[in-house]
Amino acid sequence: MVGAAAVRPSRPVAALIAVLASALMLLASACSGSNEPAGPTSTPASPANGEITVVSFEWGFEPEAIVLQLGQEVSLTLENNGEILHDFNVDDLEVDVIEEMSSGGFFGDDDELFVGADSDDVGLLRFVPLEAGEYEFYCTIGSHRQLGMEGRLTVQ
Repeated sequence: MVGAAAVRPSRPVAALIAVLASALMLLASACSGSNEPAGPTSTPASPANGEITVVSFEWGFEPEAIVLQLGQEVSLTLENNGEILHDFNVDDLEVDVIEEMSSGGFFGDDDELFVGADSDDVGLLRFVPLEAGEYEFYCTIGSHRQLGMEGRLTVQ
C-alpha cells in the first residue's frame, strides 16, 4: 500500500490563511481591556467648592477643558498617574498665586500658573485668576505638549 501524501494548501490559500490570522490577532488586541486612563472628556470641568483635580498621564490631561470664575480662589491638584514627570502650565494668565507645592524638584516663578508632579505623586496650586479669557494649559517637559498634553482653560 502506498503512503498517503500530505495535503499542502496552495499558495493563494496559504496567503489567505495568513491574512485572516493577522486580522483576527488585530481584532483580538483591539477588543482587549486596557489599563490606560479613559480618553479625555469634551465637557469642561469646574471646581467644586473651589477645588479641582487635573490628572496627567502619557499623553494627556483629564479634564481637557476647565472653566474658572474670575476672582474666585481655586485649589488645583495635579495628580500624575503617568510613569514619568509631568507639569501643568498656563502662559499669559494674570494670577495671584497663593501657594505652589510641586513634587519632583519642580517650582514655578512668582505669579506664574505652574505646578509639577513626579510619577505617582501630586502637586498643589492655590491661586486666584485675575483676568478673564481663553488660555491653553500644557505640559512643558520635552515634547509632551506636541504628544497631546494640552487643554483649554477659560476664565469667566
